Amino acid sequence: ESAKEKPKEGIIIALGEGKLLDNGDHAAWAVKVGDRVLFTSYGGTEVKYGGQEYLIMEERDILGVIEG
Repeated sequence: ESAKEKPKEGIIIALGEGKLLDNGDHAAWAVKVGDRVLFTSYGGTEVKYGGQEYLIMEERDILGVIEG
């Protein structure tokens, strides 16, 4: 049943530091602020802030960039 769910679409509005690597550095992002992306429908955590709803997710939940 979950295989029938279509991916969702959104715009990247902010990025964190990136995944922490074993050597202490942070991995570079494959996306940037302003990119329109497709992401898994089950990924991320919904939060409300300042009257707006946002989705916080890991980069691995992003399926692809539509435009940027």
